[in-house]
Amino acid sequence: MMHAHSYRWIGLVLVLVLLAGCSRSEYRDRRSDYHQAQSAEHTLPEAFAQGDAMPIPVSERRGSGQPEQAPRPEPMRVLDERDGLVQQRVDEQGAWLLVMRSPGEVWTSLQAFADSQDVAVISASPRRGEITLADDQSSGLAAQRMTLRQGVRRGTSEVRLRSVSDQQQLPFSEYDRGRLMSLEAFLAASLAEEGSRVSLQAQSLHASQLVRLVDRDDRKVLVMQLDYDRAWAELVHLLEDEFTDEWQKVSDLNRSEGRIYVRYVPQQERPGGFWSRLFRRGPPASAHHYQLHLAEYNQELDLVLEVTPDVPAPLAVEQELLGWLERQLR
Repeated sequence: MMHAHSYRWIGLVLVLVLLAGCSRSEYRDRRSDYHQAQSAEHTLPEAFAQGDAMPIPVSERRGSGQPEQAPRPEPMRVLDERDGLVQQRVDEQGAWLLVMRSPGEVWTSLQAFADSQDVAVISASPRRGEITLADDQSSGLAAQRMTLRQGVRRGTSEVRLRSVSDQQQLPFSEYDRGRLMSLEAFLAASLAEEGSRVSLQAQSLHASQLVRLVDRDDRKVLVMQLDYDRAWAELVHLLEDEFTDEWQKVSDLNRSEGRIYVRYVPQQERPGGFWSRLFRRGPPASAHHYQLHLAEYNQELDLVLEVTPDVPAPLAVEQELLGWLERQLR
């Protein structure tokens, strides 16, 4: 009989034989292929045509030989606070406030003003931008509603205050004017403080771009997504504020027809620099008179530049003046 340790030796031998068999296989070991690899030479027939897959055409345009000068950037109308952080404006509906802050910043101050008044707050909706104050029963004065919305230009807000009765807006009154003046002083002091809070709920009041320049029927058109009163008031205020020299000025206004009569000399025809203005005369005073015509079109407002009604201004002048207006109103 074989002893137990003899069986253990036999098992060990069998295991070694099996392991030795695994060291050889019909599959080649490819681990060393990368280190032993050699680059192959790829030769093409001599008659094989070669060329760029995406050739760049040779420009036939010749330079003038003179260094080109980039035009100087025209000054933008900056909304600084020298005219006041809160400005009172007046239109046909009465006085209102233009605030040099976004609606999200103004809402918290507007709500704080409502809470400080001697009448109760009936409702407040940051998403609609409305706060309604209760009527004063002791004096018989009507309720008032404050509305907040984005201004025409980015980063600005418009605040209006009107008396209401049975959800109907009443004409602007001295009672409204008195509270609006108090609101103006409150907003100016509150928003001037650093670290003013921003309402996330009022972010919905930030509208998309309200003014854009488009091409339509081979001419430039400034499209404004505003009601007529807002667009007219903003255009007149901007032009009267900026058109203050002999090269650009407002000569007349016709609101009933939506026409603003201006004189606008293109930048290229204006003498530049002191000596140029001294020795070079610009176009005669009778030249470059245009009409900015504001009219409704497909539930929007279109502003076009004309020489006379239905006669468009030169395309270059359209592009320059309407493009400038777009940049100022964005």
